[in-house]
Amino acid sequence: MSALIICTTCTDGQGQLLLEAVENEALARNLPLAIRGQACMAACKQSCTAALQGAGKHSYLFGQLAPGAASVDALLAVAAQHAEPGDGLLAWSRRPELLKSGLVARLPPL
Repeated sequence: MSALIICTTCTDGQGQLLLEAVENEALARNLPLAIRGQACMAACKQSCTAALQGAGKHSYLFGQLAPGAASVDALLAVAAQHAEPGDGLLAWSRRPELLKSGLVARLPPL
């Protein structure tokens, strides 16, 4: 299982707006995805930020996101890829365009 974590304190409430937009769209699409907010993910210069984590999977931190439809669609698409069986390694060629340039960090699985 993968989880999408969105910083709620980014850019004067923009992170909270992004979280709410992602939650609403996931609900509208009936997607089985764990989504939660996290106060300050310590990447303030890259805000808004979102992370993907999963047991035995690579973890990712994406930045430079806005609470609009493009970010919402990109995050939901990449979260679906991360949830696929395997180690969670996201091929650059399969990532949504928006998330090809906004990668802050990729951490190996434990």
